[in-house]
Amino acid sequence: MVSGKSKRVEEMNYFELIAWLGIGSSHPGGFPATLQNLRSLQVKAEDLVLDAGCGTGLTACHLAKMAGCKIIGIDLSPEMVEKARQRAEKEGVSSLVEFRVADVFKLPFDDNYFDVVMGESITVFLDKVQVYREFYRVLKPEGRIADLEMALLGDLSPGLRKQMEECFGSSTNPLPPDDWLAALTEAGFLDVEIKNPQRLKSNGNVIVNALKNDWMLIKDLTTKFTSQPGLYSRLQKNAGFMKQNRHYFGFGLMYGRKPTPPSPPERVGIKGWVQKGFSNLIDFRNNLLFPKLKH
Repeated sequence: MVSGKSKRVEEMNYFELIAWLGIGSSHPGGFPATLQNLRSLQVKAEDLVLDAGCGTGLTACHLAKMAGCKIIGIDLSPEMVEKARQRAEKEGVSSLVEFRVADVFKLPFDDNYFDVVMGESITVFLDKVQVYREFYRVLKPEGRIADLEMALLGDLSPGLRKQMEECFGSSTNPLPPDDWLAALTEAGFLDVEIKNPQRLKSNGNVIVNALKNDWMLIKDLTTKFTSQPGLYSRLQKNAGFMKQNRHYFGFGLMYGRKPTPPSPPERVGIKGWVQKGFSNLIDFRNNLLFPKLKH
Protein backbone atom coordinates (compact mmCIF):
# COMPACT_ATOMS: atom_id res chain seq x y z
CA MET A 1 0.00 0.00 0.00
CA VAL A 2 1.33 3.40 -0.93
CA SER A 3 1.69 5.98 1.80
CA GLY A 4 2.48 9.65 1.40
CA LYS A 5 4.63 9.39 4.55
CA SER A 6 6.84 6.64 3.13
CA LYS A 7 7.13 7.82 -0.45
CA ARG A 8 7.33 11.25 -2.03
CA VAL A 9 4.97 12.01 -4.93
CA GLU A 10 7.97 12.53 -7.19
CA GLU A 11 8.84 8.84 -6.62
CA MET A 12 5.31 7.48 -7.13
CA ASN A 13 4.26 6.03 -10.44
CA TYR A 14 0.91 7.12 -11.86
CA PHE A 15 -1.04 4.22 -10.31
CA GLU A 16 0.48 4.84 -6.90
CA LEU A 17 -0.32 8.55 -7.14
CA ILE A 18 -3.95 7.95 -8.05
CA ALA A 19 -4.33 5.32 -5.32
CA TRP A 20 -2.78 7.59 -2.69
CA LEU A 21 -5.04 10.48 -3.69
CA GLY A 22 -8.03 8.13 -3.86
CA ILE A 23 -9.24 9.46 -7.20
CA GLY A 24 -12.06 7.62 -8.95
CA SER A 25 -12.54 9.69 -12.13
CA SER A 26 -9.11 10.43 -13.56
CA HIS A 27 -10.04 8.87 -16.89
CA PRO A 28 -10.51 10.92 -20.10
CA GLY A 29 -13.67 12.98 -19.96
CA GLY A 30 -13.96 12.54 -16.20
CA PHE A 31 -17.29 11.69 -14.56
CA PRO A 32 -19.37 13.43 -17.31
CA ALA A 33 -18.04 10.82 -19.76
CA THR A 34 -18.99 8.10 -17.27
CA LEU A 35 -22.57 9.39 -17.09
CA GLN A 36 -22.83 9.57 -20.88
CA ASN A 37 -21.62 5.99 -21.25
CA LEU A 38 -23.88 4.60 -18.54
CA ARG A 39 -26.90 6.16 -20.24
CA SER A 40 -25.99 4.56 -23.57
CA LEU A 41 -25.47 1.11 -21.97
CA GLN A 42 -28.98 0.94 -20.49
CA VAL A 43 -28.03 -1.53 -17.76
CA LYS A 44 -31.07 -3.35 -16.35
CA ALA A 45 -31.85 -4.15 -12.71
CA GLU A 46 -31.42 -7.89 -13.33
CA ASP A 47 -27.93 -7.48 -14.81
CA LEU A 48 -24.81 -8.52 -12.90
CA VAL A 49 -22.00 -6.07 -13.64
CA LEU A 50 -18.23 -6.26 -13.16
CA ASP A 51 -16.49 -2.90 -12.65
CA ALA A 52 -12.87 -3.75 -13.47
CA GLY A 53 -10.44 -1.26 -11.93
CA CYS A 54 -13.19 0.24 -9.79
CA GLY A 55 -10.99 2.77 -7.97
CA THR A 56 -12.91 4.40 -5.13
CA GLY A 57 -16.23 3.01 -6.37
CA LEU A 58 -17.65 6.23 -7.78
CA THR A 59 -18.98 4.65 -10.99
CA ALA A 60 -20.19 1.45 -9.33
CA CYS A 61 -22.12 3.26 -6.59
CA HIS A 62 -23.73 5.66 -9.06
CA LEU A 63 -24.78 2.78 -11.34
CA ALA A 64 -26.25 0.87 -8.39
CA LYS A 65 -28.40 3.88 -7.48
CA MET A 66 -29.35 4.55 -11.10
CA ALA A 67 -30.17 1.01 -12.28
CA GLY A 68 -30.70 -0.94 -9.06
CA CYS A 69 -28.45 -3.73 -10.35
CA LYS A 70 -25.83 -5.76 -8.50
CA ILE A 71 -22.19 -4.85 -9.13
CA ILE A 72 -18.86 -6.38 -8.15
CA GLY A 73 -15.98 -3.93 -8.28
CA ILE A 74 -12.36 -5.07 -8.32
CA ASP A 75 -9.10 -3.18 -8.01
CA LEU A 76 -5.48 -4.13 -7.49
CA SER A 77 -5.09 -1.49 -4.76
CA PRO A 78 -6.33 -2.47 -1.26
CA GLU A 79 -6.43 1.25 -0.45
CA MET A 80 -8.84 1.91 -3.31
CA VAL A 81 -11.03 -1.05 -2.37
CA GLU A 82 -11.30 0.14 1.23
CA LYS A 83 -12.34 3.61 0.09
CA ALA A 84 -14.87 2.08 -2.30
CA ARG A 85 -16.42 0.12 0.57
CA GLN A 86 -16.64 3.28 2.65
CA ARG A 87 -18.35 5.05 -0.23
CA ALA A 88 -20.90 2.26 -0.70
CA GLU A 89 -21.73 2.34 3.01
CA LYS A 90 -22.04 6.13 3.06
CA GLU A 91 -24.24 6.21 -0.06
CA GLY A 92 -26.49 3.37 1.08
CA VAL A 93 -25.77 0.85 -1.68
CA SER A 94 -23.81 -1.80 0.25
CA SER A 95 -26.56 -4.34 -0.45
CA LEU A 96 -25.99 -3.95 -4.20
CA VAL A 97 -22.26 -3.32 -4.49
CA GLU A 98 -19.36 -5.53 -3.44
CA PHE A 99 -15.68 -4.65 -3.73
CA ARG A 100 -12.69 -7.01 -3.83
CA VAL A 101 -8.94 -6.88 -4.39
CA ALA A 102 -8.29 -8.77 -7.64
CA ASP A 103 -6.19 -8.78 -10.81
CA VAL A 104 -7.88 -8.26 -14.20
CA PHE A 105 -5.51 -10.82 -15.74
CA LYS A 106 -6.76 -13.55 -13.36
CA LEU A 107 -10.34 -12.75 -12.40
CA PRO A 108 -11.64 -14.86 -9.48
CA PHE A 109 -14.93 -15.65 -11.22
CA ASP A 110 -16.36 -18.60 -13.15
CA ASP A 111 -16.86 -18.61 -16.89
CA ASN A 112 -20.09 -17.00 -18.17
CA TYR A 113 -20.70 -15.10 -14.93
CA PHE A 114 -21.44 -11.44 -15.76
CA ASP A 115 -23.89 -9.66 -18.05
CA VAL A 116 -21.72 -6.55 -18.42
CA VAL A 117 -18.02 -5.85 -17.85
CA MET A 118 -17.04 -2.20 -17.48
CA GLY A 119 -13.63 -0.54 -17.31
CA GLU A 120 -12.38 3.03 -17.25
CA SER A 121 -8.83 3.84 -18.31
CA ILE A 122 -7.16 0.62 -17.21
CA THR A 123 -6.62 -1.33 -20.44
CA VAL A 124 -4.55 1.54 -21.89
CA PHE A 125 -1.80 0.52 -19.45
CA LEU A 126 -2.08 -3.25 -20.05
CA ASP A 127 -1.88 -5.99 -22.68
CA LYS A 128 -5.15 -5.29 -24.48
CA VAL A 129 -5.92 -8.68 -26.00
CA GLN A 130 -4.98 -10.58 -22.85
CA VAL A 131 -7.28 -8.43 -20.70
CA TYR A 132 -10.12 -8.59 -23.20
CA ARG A 133 -9.87 -12.37 -23.40
CA GLU A 134 -10.28 -12.58 -19.63
CA PHE A 135 -13.27 -10.25 -19.79
CA TYR A 136 -14.68 -12.44 -22.57
CA ARG A 137 -14.28 -15.54 -20.40
CA VAL A 138 -16.32 -14.20 -17.48
CA LEU A 139 -19.08 -12.72 -19.64
CA LYS A 140 -22.24 -14.69 -20.31
CA PRO A 141 -23.16 -15.37 -23.94
CA GLU A 142 -24.61 -12.11 -25.32
CA GLY A 143 -22.84 -10.27 -22.49
CA ARG A 144 -21.31 -6.87 -23.26
CA ILE A 145 -17.95 -5.22 -22.70
CA ALA A 146 -17.85 -1.44 -22.21
CA ASP A 147 -14.35 -0.04 -21.72
CA LEU A 148 -13.75 3.74 -21.63
CA GLU A 149 -10.25 4.30 -23.01
CA MET A 150 -8.02 6.88 -24.65
CA ALA A 151 -7.37 6.57 -28.39
CA LEU A 152 -4.46 7.88 -30.41
CA LEU A 153 -5.51 10.22 -33.24
CA GLY A 154 -2.04 10.91 -34.64
CA ASP A 155 1.48 9.48 -34.63
CA LEU A 156 3.49 10.46 -31.56
CA SER A 157 7.13 11.33 -32.11
CA PRO A 158 9.63 9.38 -29.97
CA GLY A 159 10.11 12.53 -27.87
CA LEU A 160 6.39 12.97 -27.18
CA ARG A 161 5.96 9.30 -26.40
CA LYS A 162 8.79 9.54 -23.89
CA GLN A 163 7.14 12.56 -22.24
CA MET A 164 3.83 10.69 -22.07
CA GLU A 165 5.51 7.71 -20.41
CA GLU A 166 7.28 10.00 -17.94
CA CYS A 167 3.92 11.47 -16.94
CA PHE A 168 1.78 8.32 -16.86
CA GLY A 169 4.18 5.38 -16.77
CA SER A 170 6.23 3.34 -19.23
CA SER A 171 3.33 0.94 -19.93
CA THR A 172 1.04 3.73 -21.21
CA ASN A 173 -0.01 2.75 -24.73
CA PRO A 174 -3.14 4.30 -26.24
CA LEU A 175 -4.04 2.70 -29.57
CA PRO A 176 -5.51 4.18 -32.75
CA PRO A 177 -9.29 3.53 -32.92
CA ASP A 178 -9.00 0.71 -35.49
CA ASP A 179 -6.41 -1.06 -33.32
CA TRP A 180 -8.70 -0.92 -30.29
CA LEU A 181 -11.43 -2.58 -32.35
CA ALA A 182 -8.97 -5.14 -33.66
CA ALA A 183 -8.00 -6.08 -30.08
CA LEU A 184 -11.66 -6.64 -29.17
CA THR A 185 -12.18 -8.73 -32.29
CA GLU A 186 -9.06 -10.83 -31.63
CA ALA A 187 -10.38 -11.56 -28.14
CA GLY A 188 -13.58 -12.96 -29.69
CA PHE A 189 -16.07 -10.10 -29.47
CA LEU A 190 -18.56 -9.30 -32.22
CA ASP A 191 -20.37 -6.07 -33.17
CA VAL A 192 -17.36 -4.10 -31.97
CA GLU A 193 -17.61 -0.32 -32.10
CA ILE A 194 -16.51 2.82 -30.30
CA LYS A 195 -19.49 4.46 -28.63
CA ASN A 196 -19.50 8.18 -27.83
CA PRO A 197 -16.16 8.91 -29.57
CA GLN A 198 -14.80 12.40 -29.01
CA ARG A 199 -11.61 14.39 -29.04
CA LEU A 200 -9.85 15.22 -25.82
CA LYS A 201 -10.89 18.70 -24.72
CA SER A 202 -8.93 21.29 -22.80
CA ASN A 203 -10.99 21.03 -19.64
CA GLY A 204 -8.22 21.80 -17.19
CA ASN A 205 -6.60 19.35 -14.82
CA VAL A 206 -8.92 16.33 -14.69
CA ILE A 207 -7.26 15.03 -11.54
CA VAL A 208 -7.57 18.34 -9.69
CA ASN A 209 -11.21 18.65 -10.80
CA ALA A 210 -11.92 15.16 -9.47
CA LEU A 211 -10.29 16.05 -6.16
CA LYS A 212 -12.48 19.14 -5.81
CA ASN A 213 -15.77 17.46 -6.77
CA ASP A 214 -15.62 14.19 -4.81
CA TRP A 215 -16.74 14.44 -1.18
CA MET A 216 -14.52 11.50 -0.18
CA LEU A 217 -11.41 13.37 -1.30
CA ILE A 218 -12.10 16.89 -0.07
CA LYS A 219 -11.85 15.97 3.61
CA ASP A 220 -8.09 15.24 3.53
CA LEU A 221 -7.08 17.19 0.42
CA THR A 222 -5.46 20.07 2.33
CA THR A 223 -3.46 17.68 4.48
CA LYS A 224 -2.11 15.87 1.44
CA PHE A 225 -1.04 19.05 -0.30
CA THR A 226 0.65 20.23 2.92
CA SER A 227 2.44 16.94 3.55
CA GLN A 228 3.62 16.66 -0.07
CA PRO A 229 4.86 20.06 -1.34
CA GLY A 230 5.66 18.55 -4.74
CA LEU A 231 2.11 17.31 -5.31
CA TYR A 232 0.79 20.35 -7.15
CA SER A 233 3.74 20.54 -9.54
CA ARG A 234 3.43 16.79 -10.26
CA LEU A 235 -0.24 17.20 -11.12
CA GLN A 236 0.47 20.25 -13.25
CA LYS A 237 3.14 18.37 -15.20
CA ASN A 238 0.64 15.68 -16.18
CA ALA A 239 -2.06 18.21 -16.99
CA GLY A 240 0.37 20.36 -18.99
CA PHE A 241 1.37 17.49 -21.23
CA MET A 242 -2.24 16.64 -22.08
CA LYS A 243 -3.18 20.28 -22.63
CA GLN A 244 -0.30 20.93 -25.02
CA ASN A 245 -0.77 17.69 -26.95
CA ARG A 246 -4.52 17.08 -26.70
CA HIS A 247 -4.93 17.11 -30.50
CA TYR A 248 -3.17 13.71 -30.57
CA PHE A 249 -5.75 12.11 -28.31
CA GLY A 250 -9.40 11.17 -28.21
CA PHE A 251 -11.46 8.73 -26.19
CA GLY A 252 -14.54 6.58 -26.36
CA LEU A 253 -16.29 3.50 -25.07
CA MET A 254 -14.76 0.35 -26.55
CA TYR A 255 -17.80 -1.88 -26.96
CA GLY A 256 -18.40 -5.47 -28.02
CA ARG A 257 -20.72 -8.46 -27.60
CA LYS A 258 -19.86 -12.03 -26.65
CA PRO A 259 -21.69 -14.27 -29.12
CA THR A 260 -23.79 -17.27 -28.19
CA PRO A 261 -21.76 -20.36 -29.16
CA PRO A 262 -23.25 -22.53 -31.92
CA SER A 263 -25.16 -25.61 -30.84
CA PRO A 264 -22.98 -28.76 -30.88
CA PRO A 265 -23.80 -31.32 -33.59
CA GLU A 266 -26.34 -33.91 -32.53
CA ARG A 267 -24.71 -37.06 -31.20
CA VAL A 268 -26.59 -40.08 -32.49
CA GLY A 269 -24.99 -42.75 -30.30
CA ILE A 270 -25.05 -46.52 -30.86
CA LYS A 271 -28.79 -46.87 -30.23
CA GLY A 272 -29.61 -44.08 -32.66
CA TRP A 273 -27.20 -45.47 -35.23
CA VAL A 274 -28.85 -48.92 -35.05
CA GLN A 275 -32.33 -47.41 -35.33
CA LYS A 276 -31.30 -45.31 -38.30
CA GLY A 277 -29.70 -48.33 -40.03
CA PHE A 278 -32.81 -50.46 -39.43
CA SER A 279 -35.01 -47.72 -40.88
CA ASN A 280 -32.84 -47.58 -43.99
CA LEU A 281 -33.16 -51.36 -44.44
CA ILE A 282 -36.97 -51.16 -44.22
CA ASP A 283 -37.00 -48.44 -46.86
CA PHE A 284 -34.75 -50.53 -49.12
CA ARG A 285 -36.98 -53.60 -48.76
CA ASN A 286 -40.13 -51.62 -49.50
CA ASN A 287 -38.60 -50.18 -52.62
CA LEU A 288 -37.79 -53.72 -53.88
CA LEU A 289 -41.21 -55.19 -53.08
CA PHE A 290 -43.31 -52.23 -54.04
CA PRO A 291 -41.54 -50.36 -56.83
CA LYS A 292 -43.11 -47.10 -57.83
CA LEU A 293 -45.55 -47.46 -60.71
CA LYS A 294 -44.59 -45.74 -63.91
CA HIS A 295 -47.25 -43.63 -65.53
